[in-house]
Amino acid sequence: MAGFLGGLLNATVSAATVFILAGLGELISERAGVLNLGVEGMMLSGALGGFIVTVVTGSTWLGLFAGIVAGMALASIHAFLCISLKANQVISGVMLTLLGTGLTTFYGSRWVENSIDGFSQVTVPLVGQYLVDIPVIGTALFSNTPTDYIALALVPITWYFLNHSNMGLELISVGEDPEMADTMGVAVFKLRYLAVIIGGGFAGAAGAHLSLAFSQLWVPGMTAGRGWIAVALVIFAQWTPSRMLVGAYLFGMLDALQLRSQALSFSVGADTPLAGIINPTIDFLMNGQIMATYPYLATILVLSYAVIKTKSDRLAVPSALLQSYSRETD
Repeated sequence: MAGFLGGLLNATVSAATVFILAGLGELISERAGVLNLGVEGMMLSGALGGFIVTVVTGSTWLGLFAGIVAGMALASIHAFLCISLKANQVISGVMLTLLGTGLTTFYGSRWVENSIDGFSQVTVPLVGQYLVDIPVIGTALFSNTPTDYIALALVPITWYFLNHSNMGLELISVGEDPEMADTMGVAVFKLRYLAVIIGGGFAGAAGAHLSLAFSQLWVPGMTAGRGWIAVALVIFAQWTPSRMLVGAYLFGMLDALQLRSQALSFSVGADTPLAGIINPTIDFLMNGQIMATYPYLATILVLSYAVIKTKSDRLAVPSALLQSYSRETD
């Protein structure tokens, strides 16, 4: 059991990194008042771009950089449509998800059979191996890929940037009241562009982690809805990086559990009362295809929770979210 728990925690950390990176990017974008539903497409672009560059150059770091650039490229389209042209943010985001899915499926078909070594596990110098030997949690906490550690470090960095830097506070003001921010001399359009493009870079990095560290291969549609879960995580976190971290690990554990549940057996003995009902129920709930739906069922619960909180006016939604700003009319 200890081995199973250790493996589950280790897989949870790697799975959670995808949600942390994509979720932080979406959080930054929404804090500036721009909803980005194109996260899924940006993650796919980052996954394919990072994988191709890694195969061609042999460098996973160049692959990660390429994934970030690919995500930022799609995010630039979203920023131009929503900020400059005042397009509907929901429609633009969905369009970019469809665009990213279509492009990566078409251009990625010839890369499916390629394989890479990807990012290797690293430990803390000098004392790392001693920490890895800690039962159950050692490997999960102290032997991970560089992208796992980068994602974890970005949580406090993002929190500090948003709450204790001039640019971060200006970005938040743009998402709350762009007209007042503009009156105070804040560059509303510039900050919104910056937030959306940075958010796209985070999504691209999440996709690159998926292909370079988590699975170390490319498969069309490999994000499997994780981008949509990242959007829901922002609501769950109430636009707070620390809550984002907690939610990412919860969803990461659900994601990892479905991959490792086949190693466990929870059936009860035949002489146990109601065994004829309990065992079929357990078999159904532990079925791999059924467990694959758990992250999405959790997403539905998160969104339902958000609706209830919104009705009670307790959800910290940025006031200008989804609202285009035009200096001439506002």
